Amino acid sequence: MNIEKNLSNKEVFVEIRKWLSSNGYSVIAHDDNRPWGGFFVIDEKQIDTFRKQFFGEVAFSDFQLKNKLSPKILMVAPGKRLSWQYHHRRAEVWKLVAGEGGIVRSDTDEEGEVMEMETGKVVHLEKGVRHRLVGLENWGVVAEIWMHTDPGNPSDEEDIVRVQDDFNR
Repeated sequence: MNIEKNLSNKEVFVEIRKWLSSNGYSVIAHDDNRPWGGFFVIDEKQIDTFRKQFFGEVAFSDFQLKNKLSPKILMVAPGKRLSWQYHHRRAEVWKLVAGEGGIVRSDTDEEGEVMEMETGKVVHLEKGVRHRLVGLENWGVVAEIWMHTDPGNPSDEEDIVRVQDDFNR
């Protein structure tokens, strides 16, 4: 997949939706109005296909496979940043699948430098690790799986602890 940096948010969403459809994925939710870009939520029933396509090299425990994994595709716009954040009830795995993306991470609230993500390389984010996805000069397309650490109370958007946010959320 090749995403051109001069495409609008709507055009990128159309391209990604076509690509997901051509790969047989069912999108159960999406948000194309995030100030940093947006995301697609893939049907949980397709987690095996999603996992094999994007995270075949990651070993998932029986515990993890028995619980919700919340597969998503994130799109971060050039020059935009998600909030500097962490979570109490989930770890995450990311993989840059197209375009360009950067990541910042730390065990403390102190934000370090942006490290360029490598296409196809898995990034592990443990529960509590501060992190931020950053758009570089082109759109970044990232596959993501949430690793819920409390199956009785799975993580959701309310489990985002924002340390800093460019959009004052």
